Amino acid sequence: MTISQVKRTAKESLRGNWGIAIGIFVLAWLILTVTGGILGWIPFVGQVAMILVTGPLYTGVAWVYLAISRGEQPDVAYMFSGFKEFGRTFVAYLLICIFTFLWSLLLIVPGIIKTYSYSQTFFILRDNPNISPLDAITESRHMMNGHKGRLFGLSLTFLLWYLIPIAVAIVGSVIVFSGAATSSYYSTDPSQVISTISAGAAFGGLVLILASWLITLGISLYVYPYLITSGAVFYDDLFAASEGTFTEETVIVADEEVDPFGTTEADPFVEDTHPEGFGPSTAKEPEVPEVPETPVTPETPETPEVPETPESPEAPENPEAPKDENEPK
Repeated sequence: MTISQVKRTAKESLRGNWGIAIGIFVLAWLILTVTGGILGWIPFVGQVAMILVTGPLYTGVAWVYLAISRGEQPDVAYMFSGFKEFGRTFVAYLLICIFTFLWSLLLIVPGIIKTYSYSQTFFILRDNPNISPLDAITESRHMMNGHKGRLFGLSLTFLLWYLIPIAVAIVGSVIVFSGAATSSYYSTDPSQVISTISAGAAFGGLVLILASWLITLGISLYVYPYLITSGAVFYDDLFAASEGTFTEETVIVADEEVDPFGTTEADPFVEDTHPEGFGPSTAKEPEVPEVPETPVTPETPETPEVPETPESPEAPENPEAPKDENEPK
């Protein structure tokens, strides 16, 4: 799929599901904000507790949007499904954080690239409950080979929305500082100049922070569910394009799971595997005989050309007799 097709499919999936999609985003944001505000005051232990909460919660949120993209009807409780598999979801989130941090030590760009490499991990955990966290990360890297640029382009189309609050903040800042500069230019009392600049800067800064926050929140209510759902559609498109993914334990092909080291169960609807009178009919339709083609009349062979009579070879000239040196002149 192209980027526009992925976004169109995601928007169609969200039709009629915007309520649950936005509600999941707001609830997850409130949980992380409140939890972070409470645990943030506890040194070290608070940070560890946040990781314990964030990993499973983020996984559950990703699973909700994956279900929405597939036409399912998840409820709010499904966002906490990551805690039911706490071991796998927490370890996967922790490993991703560690690996991304280590790559970021080189430069920022490698860290960003690896973020996209690991982006399919949580979706893989949902589709394959037997896979380990490290194998899911490895599988995500394999799936994203050659596709990281496309996913970056997809996410960039959503990040451009946030240029709106940035532009508003810049315009507001210019207006505030222009007003303060104008007041100071026409004022003769130095104390009044300082008072005007201070009041204008404080009031303008507060208004800009509040306005930027409100605009960002409003955009996020639309962009975040749309973005994660598009990522889920992108994942399904990758999965379909690769005709399944391979792990050490299972081979997932389309919608069926096959053990690579064993044999698959017989399909009960395959011919000769069910009793007579049950299942699909084995009778074959009579074949319509093909009309024989009219034989083609062979072409009359051309008369062979009479070979030309070869010319008789010329008789070689008689060589001159050698002269006798004793012959009188």
